[in-house]
This record gives sequence, C-alpha cells and structure tokens, in this order.
Amino acid sequence: MSRRLRIFVALVGVVFAVELAGAIAVLGWRYPLERLRPSDATSLTLVDSEGRVLRQTALRGGGRATWVGLAEVPAVLLDATIAGEDKNFRGHAGVDLSAVARAAWLDLTGARLTYGGSTLTMQLVRLVDGHPPHTLAGKITDVVNALRLERALTKDAILEQYVNRAYYGNGAFGVEAAAQLYFGRPVTHLSDGEALLLAVLPRAPTAYDPLKHLDAALARRTHVTSGLNFLTFSEPPKVKKLSPLVRAPQFVDWVMGGLPAEVRERGGVLRTTLDGRLQERIEALVREHVAARREERVNQAGVVVLDGRTGAVRAMVGSPDYSQSQVNITTTPRHPGSTLKPFTYALALEAGDTPSSIALDVEEPHSAWQSHNADLRQHGPVRYRTALACSYNLAAVHVAERVGVGRLLERLRAAGLTTLDAPADVYGPALTLGAGPVRLVDLAAAYRFLVDDGFVGPAYGVESLARPPRRRLFSPSVSWLVMDMLADPEARRPAFGDDLPFDLPFPAAAKTGTSGGFADNVAVVATREYIVAAWAGNFDGKPMHNVLAMWGAAPLARAALLAAADGHALTLPPRPPSIVERPVCALSGGVPGAACPIKREKFLAGHVPTAPCTWHRRGEVAWPAEATRWASRRVRN
Repeated sequence: MSRRLRIFVALVGVVFAVELAGAIAVLGWRYPLERLRPSDATSLTLVDSEGRVLRQTALRGGGRATWVGLAEVPAVLLDATIAGEDKNFRGHAGVDLSAVARAAWLDLTGARLTYGGSTLTMQLVRLVDGHPPHTLAGKITDVVNALRLERALTKDAILEQYVNRAYYGNGAFGVEAAAQLYFGRPVTHLSDGEALLLAVLPRAPTAYDPLKHLDAALARRTHVTSGLNFLTFSEPPKVKKLSPLVRAPQFVDWVMGGLPAEVRERGGVLRTTLDGRLQERIEALVREHVAARREERVNQAGVVVLDGRTGAVRAMVGSPDYSQSQVNITTTPRHPGSTLKPFTYALALEAGDTPSSIALDVEEPHSAWQSHNADLRQHGPVRYRTALACSYNLAAVHVAERVGVGRLLERLRAAGLTTLDAPADVYGPALTLGAGPVRLVDLAAAYRFLVDDGFVGPAYGVESLARPPRRRLFSPSVSWLVMDMLADPEARRPAFGDDLPFDLPFPAAAKTGTSGGFADNVAVVATREYIVAAWAGNFDGKPMHNVLAMWGAAPLARAALLAAADGHALTLPPRPPSIVERPVCALSGGVPGAACPIKREKFLAGHVPTAPCTWHRRGEVAWPAEATRWASRRVRN
C-alpha cells in the first residue's frame, strides 16, 4: 500500500472514529455539569471599598480567575474570540469535522501529532478536565467529551465558561482577571481596542504576552480582526505592568491571615474596608517621611487609619517599601511608650479622681521602679490634665500605682491589647510607660473608647463578613474627660512648646509615646471620624538619634489624618450633659482662693472639688507633705 493511501485510510479512520464518538455521546452519556460550577473556577479576590482589585489568590492550578456573566463581557471581545479560536463555533455540535480532518492530515503527513483542530468546546473540556494524552485515543476522548458538553449547555453558556476559564497569561485565568491585571480596571470598562487585545491572548499566552511581546499581540489582533467589521486602531492599548500584589500588600496579608479557611476556599469576591485612594496617599506620605528623616536614623515607618465609628481599616501601610521588607509594623508588637497612659488616667477617673486631681511627678528613692522624664526633670505635684497632656512619666507611674497594675493590665487586655500576656508583676508600674509590646493596629482600635462613648472593638478589614461586636471599656463621661485632656493644646505646651504637629485646623485627641532607648516612636490621634496611629523607628530595634515621638511620629500621624480628612473639618464628641465646668486653682486643683492662679476645669457632676486650696498662703506656696523632698531640692536649685 502506498504512503498516500495509508494516510487516506488513516484519515477516514479518524473521521469514522469522530462520528462513532458522536453517536455514543448522543445516546445519553451526558456531561457532569457539577464540574462547571463557577465556584470551581473562581479564585478569592479582595477588592477595596470602590471595587478595585487588591489581590487574587491562586487557584488549585496556580492561576487566578474572577467569574463574570456573558452580558458583562464586551461583545467585540466575544466576537474576536470566536473569530480567532473557532470561527464555526455557532454552527458545529462541539466538533468541527473539517478542522479535525485538516488537523489529522497535517498530523499524519508530518508524521507527528500537533493536536490541532480544537473547537472552543474542546478547549473548554481540556480546561475543566485536563489535557488527555497527545495520542489519537486522547483526541477521540476530547471529541466525545466535547459532544457531551454541547448536549448539556447552550452555545452562550459554553462561551461564558470559556472566557472565564481561559488562560490569558501572567497568572490570569478569565477575562476579568486579565482586564484587572493588564489594564487595572474591570472588563466592563475596557475600550474596544483593549478588549480585542485580550481576545487574542489565549491562543499563545507566552508568545503574545503584552507585557513582553506587545507588538506580536497587536499583530495577532490585526490578523484576527482584519476580516471582520471592527474598527482599526492607530494607538496601541496602554498596558500596565501590574501584578496581583501591587495594591496594599500588607493590608491584604493581614486580611488573608484572619480569614476563616472556608471563606478562602469558597473563593469569590470579598469587599474590604480599604479606601484605595487614601491608601495610595498614605503610602506616599510614609515614603516621604522616612526620606526626610534619614539623618535622624529614622529608616522605617508605618501608619494605620481606622474609621472612628466602626473600627474599619481605611488604610494600612506597614513599611515604606514592601519589595524591600515584608515586615508589617502595624501588626508587629512593639513598645508603645507613653501611649498607654490614657488608660491609666481613665482608671483613676473611674475610681473617683478628676482632671484636677494631683499626681506626683517626683522620684521615689525607695521605689523598686525607677524612671525619669524626657527632659530629665521632676515637676512635682501636677494636675492630671497637665500630667497626661505633657506625658510626665513619674506622674504616670504614681497614678498607675494608685489604680493598681493588675487592674490596668486587665483593662488593657479588655481593650484588645492581647499581646500583653505576661503577669502584672513582670511589667510593674512601668506598664503605663509601655513596658509591654502591643500591635499598632490594636492600639488604634483601643483608642476608639475616646470617641465612641467608651466602646472599643477590634479593627476589621472585610465588609462582607460579620462586623466584630464592640464592648464598653469605660463610661461615656470618663471617656469624654480623658479625650478632652488629650485634645487640650494648652495643657501640652509646658512640655512641648508651641507650633506642634497636633495643632490641627480642627480639634483632635492626641498622644505620643517614645520607648526606652529611642527605638520606637508612636503617635495616635483620634476624632469621631478617624483614628490614626503612626510608628517611626527601625525594624531591627536600633535607636534613632534622640528623636522624641512628638517629632518622629506625630508629623506623620498629622499628615495621615489630614489626608483622611481630605479638606473636611473633623470633629470630637460633644460634651455630655453630665459634665460641668468650674474654676480651680491651677496649682492644687482645689477651689481657688484670692491668691490662686485660676484655670477652668471640667468635671463629672457630683465630683466637683469642694475643698479650698490650702497651698497658697501669704504669697507663698505651701507644698503638700508628700512633695516636701522635691520642694526642698527645687528651692536649692
């Protein structure tokens, strides 16, 4: 038998086998439709609050996909897909016999199997079931399954399955993933030229990779559309070199780490709380802040912005450059310095003290817990308002001992600072100075009690999941008084002076903290609308060049809050009816006499001081007995 005759016989055999396979399929061997559920081909996609893709997790096969209905896909993309992949798609029953015969002839005459002649239906079968062996038997298996699939679905359903499962290169499965990857927006928002470019990619995702071989992809687009009534395009599409990890990577890492396994495995689209536009502005601010403070040995920084009313994370930047360091400083426990002091003073107010109560900012020579102030001075008896706003360490330790370190630790844990897991005696009164490490995002959420009637709740990042419940930490009156002390610009001036980062165009409660050895700068600023927490320092714990948080972290917190405000005036909670205002002696906090300097102070009704000031006598100050040692040193100095 001649070679041509053998080829002819083989070709007839191929066609006969295809016809036989079709007959078998028609007899009732239906395709299992459960394999075609969209969820089987949908990876988990996280989007920001405006729907912009942040990241897609990989499918089991390593790719990424987002399912869209056929009506959402531009018609030109569908038409070009059919023109380029299977021009007889609407007319065949799953197998194009003319294409099969042509492919078989080429395979046989070339003495090899090129696996040609595949219809869109056959390609879909391989996308769902995997590639059969590159043999004649494998080809027949492909044909049988394609015929079965055609009996189970309409042409439009097959086309929808195909464009949602086809590989478009660079890890993108499906047209929506490809549109987001290459153009940064949904497939529904593509221009005709962009949609047509996507249509040609599945033919050869590597050869037509628009990130590497855009000219080849455009040439293929021209070839596919040349015989159709499509517009011509003089300008090539502006392909963006995006990746699934370009947006808010540390926020996404944090969200993914907290998702239940069933949510990750289910796939689909999760809308997060992230304000994508604010995130981009905060990322730029963090980079600028670090660049401006290199000489002060401030090499790293981070910011988290929460919604003050809900605890939703609106922005999270864990480092200046994710590509250089994947550390997320907003979720890494670090020492918060004096930012824990507001909880200490809140406990004291809860126990009956007032903003005019006196704390002793003096060293106790026999105390096991020694500390000092940033200015290396002792300020003696100081009203709570001034002591907190000026962040006097010795006064805070005095108040912590008054309320009890155990109670303070218990309340901090109730506020969500769960990384404080050592016994109270390990921290001692220095707990109020930041002796234990906390996460910045937890600290920001804990500050919510100041602006939400005493309630707190954990920060969260996904809108479509159940919002974490809030719980009461302090009473509304105590919370408001502490907030008012932290929002008093005049109260902090004795320690920090004028022209401070927290002198904002609207009222805000703010606190800074500097850890021992200048390893950490922390600043938190809160309004009803936003809570911002900023950190500056070095990830490896190396000290900055004597930088206090008021200058190392507070400017970044200020800039981030102004970015969140976006030109609007932010607010603080109004004064509750239970809060009254009365004059007090600016020194003793008692009812002022004729010789007393006077300050206006706010009190919970029923807790207004009634005892007159006894410190001012005959033009001199008679300090209380517990301050006599400090007073004598003060006189000598």
